[in-house]
Amino acid sequence: MKFMIIFWAVYILFFCIPFPIFIYMMTSEETAEPRNSLAVSYGYLGFSFLVWGYILIYFINSLFIKTFKQRNTIQSILRNGISREAKVIHYKLLKYDSKSNINIIEIMLSFANLKNVQIEHKMMFHDTKPLEKRFDTGNTVRVLLNPNTSENTYFILAGQQTQFNSSGMMLRGIFILLMMAYVMGLYYYFYTKESFDFGWRFLTFMHPIIFTGVMILIFVLIFQFIFGKFFKNEKEERLMFTGRNAEANIISVSQTGLMVNDQPQIMFQVSFKDFRGTEHITVYKKVVGLLNLSSIPKQGKVEIMYDENDPKKIIIPKGI
Repeated sequence: MKFMIIFWAVYILFFCIPFPIFIYMMTSEETAEPRNSLAVSYGYLGFSFLVWGYILIYFINSLFIKTFKQRNTIQSILRNGISREAKVIHYKLLKYDSKSNINIIEIMLSFANLKNVQIEHKMMFHDTKPLEKRFDTGNTVRVLLNPNTSENTYFILAGQQTQFNSSGMMLRGIFILLMMAYVMGLYYYFYTKESFDFGWRFLTFMHPIIFTGVMILIFVLIFQFIFGKFFKNEKEERLMFTGRNAEANIISVSQTGLMVNDQPQIMFQVSFKDFRGTEHITVYKKVVGLLNLSSIPKQGKVEIMYDENDPKKIIIPKGI
């Protein structure tokens, strides 16, 4: 896994940084004449500032600001969290680190959410005291629910501690400094080499000052899209921790025609009554594995969870 991450990181960096510069150096013709008008050149310059500014802000936010926010959120939950008793209903050892005597484990917990609805949630973490066997199947642990549902950390284990990895934070800082040095060096080198007293009129879209930034921006946007689309499901997770439960009647079950990784998306149309007695008809879509298609209920009743402020938003936490 680490090898693949390093490989793809080097691959992306090659096509974002040295490759565009190499192509430009090999194909561009040296000229002492301006390539663009003053207005166009300053338009390109402003565009390059926007691109590199977005990239730098993205990395600073991802590597530092989010980390500090996450720590503050956990500390806030430790102070103000709502305590629940959780039962371990499944335990899985993922990896054992013999040097530090730490287990990387995955457990399934069953506990009441903010509306006192019993839910099941899977989590993965480092067990620093594996000999105590605190998380064996059947044991109970305390969890703290986050009363602030606008944050995407919905609960933590009671007694959870936070601390920064000093070496990791130092590497992040070095990365940001190198990125800033690269950007400033890019502007300085090409301005010194190609301006010829005409200012920034040597800029074109394919110039490394712009094109390397655009390439990095494309990879950043692709990563954000893929991560947000396929790895994160914050809306459903938030509903799991804040929603109410109800028994719904299945009206119809059909495939939407959309396939994700060769797995079909299924649309459920259901009707149910909320806690006020108001009846609603709504739909829920979910990508289902091919092996699970035969077990999907086509009629009868199914347990759902819904948003009390917007009952059209539902999830089916079990059975599919």
